[in-house]
Amino acid sequence: MATSRRTTKKGAADTANHAVFAGSMPVTSELTPFQILAPDGTPVREDLIPDLDLVEEMYRQMARLRHLDDKFMTLYKSQKLGNYAQFGGQEASQIGSAMALDQNLDFLCPMYRNTAAMITHGWSLKNAIMYWRGHPEGWRIPDDLNILPVIISIPGQIVHAAGVAMGLQMKKTGGVAMTYIGEGGTSQGDFHIGVNFASARNAPAVFIIENNGWAISVPRKVQSGVDYLMRRSEGYGIPGYLVDGNDILAVHTVAKKAVQDARDGKGPSLIEQMTYRIRPHTTGDDPKAYRDENGDPKFWAENRDPIQRVKRFLTTEKRWNDDREVAMMAEIETEFQAALEAADNFAAPDPKALLEYVFVNPPVQILEQQAILAERIKEVNA
Repeated sequence: MATSRRTTKKGAADTANHAVFAGSMPVTSELTPFQILAPDGTPVREDLIPDLDLVEEMYRQMARLRHLDDKFMTLYKSQKLGNYAQFGGQEASQIGSAMALDQNLDFLCPMYRNTAAMITHGWSLKNAIMYWRGHPEGWRIPDDLNILPVIISIPGQIVHAAGVAMGLQMKKTGGVAMTYIGEGGTSQGDFHIGVNFASARNAPAVFIIENNGWAISVPRKVQSGVDYLMRRSEGYGIPGYLVDGNDILAVHTVAKKAVQDARDGKGPSLIEQMTYRIRPHTTGDDPKAYRDENGDPKFWAENRDPIQRVKRFLTTEKRWNDDREVAMMAEIETEFQAALEAADNFAAPDPKALLEYVFVNPPVQILEQQAILAERIKEVNA
């Protein structure tokens, strides 16, 4: 793992980083993603393994959301869900980082592949189902959740996170804003604008790059001339971290530090989490058109699975066995079926609601569309 800091704070910050991550590497041409667990579940840094109750909680959450990702694919194929952005294989990247947040203080600014992070931060399974079905009630984030609406137009969430962080800073709440982006999205201008603005204002934000290898059909090597995108942190004068994104313990450890630094007034951080998109870009994508599914996707699925990594570790520690696995999966399936039933039985939306969540102050175009919709509803009901 590598770190960098603002020039004015560099010496002290580097010392602090090395104290927390003893043995971490300085910035060189050869970088190694920070790990606590090796892919086979063997501890690499036993001194940084957290309480095993927390590790179990992480494992359960990853298994729960992998199950959800699988079920959503089944619903899509059954025409009971709309086009959906899968996250299977990236559970550690999202869950480990989102678990570093305080749900009462901190804000999550999600993009479309962040279903796992949103649920970890308090979004319900029922609302997730309704969102991906296109139900307006699913679009509306409950008032008690510190989560912004899902962004589809990448990388708008980066700018939003910078703005939210500045607002939290002005209000002195102690809150932090966290957001995610794929490596492809970092090529767009709003990424630079958001991170630079947060850096210039020393705003409490954590920017996470989920480097999953593919920007839809464009491979990582075509996206940028730099080997690791976290190196860009140097240009912003903020800390940059390189992490094994399939090691949830490493992800959580680094995210927790970044969140605490932001909370302590030390400004934003940029974290690159190295993972792989083993599943399609969305349910409407056919990755066989641009990559060999028996190559990297198969290798990562069989040898780098983040869930199996933790399961092997817990099994070795005598904290997990087949009986507990069966009981856990039964609980997870029961929970999903209850959420699905609640979504199925939720009242159909008022057609007018389709245009009610677009703008707080609707522009003339939306007002015109609302009038047209109202006329057509009258015609249908006549």
